[in-house]
Amino acid sequence: MLQLRDVPPDQVTERTAAAVDRMTGLRAAARFLAPDVARQQIEEMVDQTRDRSELLDVVDGAEVVGLVMLSQASGGELVIHDLSLDDPSRTVELVPALVERARAAGSRLLGVGLYPGDATRAALAAEPAFVPRATNMALPLDGEIADSAGLELRPMTGAEFDEFLSGNGEEYAGELVAAGMTEEAAAQQSREQMAQLLPDGQASPGMHFFTAWVDETAVGSLWLCTADPMAFVYDVVVDEGQRRKGYGAAIMNSAALWSRDHGHPVLGLNVFAHNLGARALYDRLGYQVTQDYRALDVPDAG
Repeated sequence: MLQLRDVPPDQVTERTAAAVDRMTGLRAAARFLAPDVARQQIEEMVDQTRDRSELLDVVDGAEVVGLVMLSQASGGELVIHDLSLDDPSRTVELVPALVERARAAGSRLLGVGLYPGDATRAALAAEPAFVPRATNMALPLDGEIADSAGLELRPMTGAEFDEFLSGNGEEYAGELVAAGMTEEAAAQQSREQMAQLLPDGQASPGMHFFTAWVDETAVGSLWLCTADPMAFVYDVVVDEGQRRKGYGAAIMNSAALWSRDHGHPVLGLNVFAHNLGARALYDRLGYQVTQDYRALDVPDAG
């Protein structure tokens, strides 16, 4: 059975560099980033989580056969940032040691992002205890995009933004609870993420907020981030009284057209695993999976 042990101090720099290289490649591919930009983001993440991270050798007896980088996330979740094994087929042997590490840290969840083509992480996905939480998807914008069916995106007014923001944090926390977080942890993550994303409210750099209109009727809203080459949908809503009229697809098509017109080669989004209707829509519109996030409930933790 595979075990975990601390990386010897004289090897930490070298082993961290290897982990950064792997994470850089995965992020660059998943987020359509230039390698130097992806590396900068990974290095910043490693630096920011240094005081709550562990770099661990995977060992089979006295032999080192892999590496794991873990860190504590907000909400009491232990996240696997890097996972590398010489023999990916043995990944399942590592699960008990990872669970024990999470339990010892008081973490109720053990989470991991799965990327296409990463055999070691794919082996974790085959472990039934890891259940889907969320999926990142992307649509390249160099192909045909359906028209917006008469729907128009107009920048939100200040009053529209205030109303949108007042309900968005609560809605996001509710999604996190549905995805498996406790209410307390979800509320905390929602507050932290909103503060990070919107330091200047509606004027925050790279953020764009739209109300969707059909003729002179407001039918929904859209929040886009354009900080990276891949434009990203942070939130899309069809108003309750306007649903089942095709406006969800129309808003997404409008978002894709707007993003392409503003120089973005791809449009990305996140969909929670429990939101089957949204996932079906994105599949139908041609979005492809760039990352699956899965988590395991840790027995007797916390």
